[in-house]
Amino acid sequence: MGATGTTKKNKPAKSKAAPKKNAPAKKKRPAKKKRPAKKKRPAKRKAPTKKKAPAKKKAPAKKKGRAEERRVLVTGASGALGRLAVLLLREQGFRVHAVDNRPESIWPDDVVFHEADIRKRSFDQALREAKPDAVIHLARVRGFELTPSFRHRINYEGTVRVLDASIAAGVPKIVFASRHTVYGALPDQAQFLTEDTPPSAGRTFPEIQDLVAADLYASGLMWRHPDTELVVLRPVNIVGPTGRGLLSRYLMRPRVFTVAGFDPVYQIIHEQDLALALVHALAPGVRGVFNVTGAGELPLHVLIEGSGGNRVPLPEPLIKIVGGRIGFLRIPQGAIDFLKYPCTVDARRFQAATGFSALHGLRDTLADVARARGH
Repeated sequence: MGATGTTKKNKPAKSKAAPKKNAPAKKKRPAKKKRPAKKKRPAKRKAPTKKKAPAKKKAPAKKKGRAEERRVLVTGASGALGRLAVLLLREQGFRVHAVDNRPESIWPDDVVFHEADIRKRSFDQALREAKPDAVIHLARVRGFELTPSFRHRINYEGTVRVLDASIAAGVPKIVFASRHTVYGALPDQAQFLTEDTPPSAGRTFPEIQDLVAADLYASGLMWRHPDTELVVLRPVNIVGPTGRGLLSRYLMRPRVFTVAGFDPVYQIIHEQDLALALVHALAPGVRGVFNVTGAGELPLHVLIEGSGGNRVPLPEPLIKIVGGRIGFLRIPQGAIDFLKYPCTVDARRFQAATGFSALHGLRDTLADVARARGH
C-alpha cells in the first residue's frame, strides 16, 4: 500500500509536466508573422524610376545633326554637276569639302574649298585636312577635241588615284559617277540593260575607252576592298540649264541633225535629280553598281523638238561632212551609233536600295532645256 500510496503522491509530480500546458506560450511564433514587414519589397519596385531610360530617346537629336557631322569631299566641285551636288549636300546638313583645280568658283562660307589636282599630292593634302566620311568623285574632262592621252590621264589615271588614295586614307564611303554610255549602243543590244551587262562601248566608241576603263576599275575595287562601301553610279543622259555633256551640247545647237531612218528611244535625267541621286548613294549600307534614270523614256525626235530644237534628218555619210559646220555639232564617229540604236537601262535596283525617285518629269526637264536655249 505504501507503494501505491507513494505512486498516488507522486502523481502530482507528473503533474509538473503540466507546465507543458504553458507550451502554448511557444505559440508566440505567430509573432514571427511580422514577416509581412518583408513585404516592403514592393518598395524595391521603386525600380520603375529606372524608367528614366526613356531619356535615351534623346538619340533622335543626334540623328538631327548626323548629316552635319558627316564630312563629304567632292572632286570636280567647280563643274556644273559638282556645284549642284555641293550645294545640295550643304542644304542637307553635311560638312562639305569642295576640291577642284579651278579656284574661280565662289562658295558659301561653310563650304571648305581645296584648290588641288587629283593627280598630285595636293589631293592627298586635301584628304588629310578634310578627313572625310565619304568621297564623291566627279572630276573629269568631256571635250572630244582634247587629245586621247590627256583624257586618259584625267578620266582614268585621275580616277584610279582618287579611289586608291581614298581607300588608303580609310574613307569608308566612296561614290563614283560613271555613265550609262559605257554599255554602248549596238544594233543587236537588248533594251533596259541591267547592271550585270558588261560595258562594251569601247568596241565601237574608242573615244570613251578612258571612261569604260575607269568604270571597270572602280567596279573591281569592290571585290578587293569589301569593307569599303563603294558605289558606282551609271546615270543616263544628263540635261538641264547648266548641262555641259555631249547630249546637252548636241541639243543646244541651232540645227540638230539625226540619222535619217533612225529614231532610237532615249532616257534622260535632270541634273538636279542626279545631284539628289548622289546624296541618296551616301546612305549607310548602300554598295554596288547602280543604273540611275529620270522620269521615263522618249523617242529622239521628241527629245529634240520638246527642248526647242530644229531637227534635220541627214544620211549618215553626210553627217560626217557637215559636222562642225552650218550650225551642226561635230561629234565623234562612235557617238553616231547612239543616234541610231537605243541604249536604255533598268534602274530598279537603285530605287529599291535607296528609295530614289526623280523629282522632275519629262515635260519639266525638256522645259528647262528649252529655257536654257532661250525659248
